[in-house]
Amino acid sequence: MSLLTLLLGILNALAPLAGFEGLTAAPAGADLPAREMRVEPLCEHELTAREEERMLAAMVHRCELVGLRGVQVRREGRDFVLRVEGGLMRTMEEYTDTLDELEAVFNERTRLQLLPVHPRSESLVNDARVQELLIAYETAMVQYEEGNAPGGERPQMPELPPRFSTEGYMLVEYPVISAEDGSSRYEYLVVQRPEFAAAADLLVTEMEVERAAVDVARAGCVDVELTLRGGDVLSRLTRDMEHGSDRLAIMLNGALVSAPVVHATLGCTFVITGLSPHECQSVVDGLAKPLPVPVKVHERQRVGD
Repeated sequence: MSLLTLLLGILNALAPLAGFEGLTAAPAGADLPAREMRVEPLCEHELTAREEERMLAAMVHRCELVGLRGVQVRREGRDFVLRVEGGLMRTMEEYTDTLDELEAVFNERTRLQLLPVHPRSESLVNDARVQELLIAYETAMVQYEEGNAPGGERPQMPELPPRFSTEGYMLVEYPVISAEDGSSRYEYLVVQRPEFAAAADLLVTEMEVERAAVDVARAGCVDVELTLRGGDVLSRLTRDMEHGSDRLAIMLNGALVSAPVVHATLGCTFVITGLSPHECQSVVDGLAKPLPVPVKVHERQRVGD
């Protein structure tokens, strides 16, 4: 027991004898007033029933992640009205700052795509003509990074030659870190295009993430749990793969971060590897039940005013 704790205990014991009330710590958020905000979806289309359900759950979830409590959301016309009763903040300033940051919290998103790697990816990449295209691309990238690119435009990844009959597939860069000296290099994989996977109802995205958390036992890893629908899609995607040889590309914000070999049919859980500690937390924050469309938060007012 600390000296401060002992003194507080003695004062609380003596206070009634002196006619005073005991000393107690005010709970966090005890004096924080309820607030209401109008949240406007920034999209031209009407939200589908699934998008509306996701919007309601995602706003509550993200509010609670930043310490707001008593969160309620209702629909008013096209907009949503968000009400918070208070939070875990100790001061009004901290509470106000948290409410000011809600729009950024709502709009934060890590784009996730799980896509199959072409079974013949290695042989396709090693084709002589593809190697010529990749060498030209890498040369153009060096010029771009040095500021000497013609027109100043970032080079685009080359398309696969038509003779491969690989419509629906694309070349992507794959960063590989050496286990010996930590140096990095780029390899290339042939991965299915997202629109083709979506057309076959075999595309898993961030909209199917139920939960994401940094794996405390393994450095650079994020554990991901999908919704039941997402788990069903991932199961169908990996069920027909050649287990032990076929690979699954994990894309974050358009970049391929890992491509593990699939050893069994996957379900509602999987792991993202190869991230830095900062990237792990950023990915987790962006995957925490993202809203289906961007939003604008405005018309904040104190309840009862």
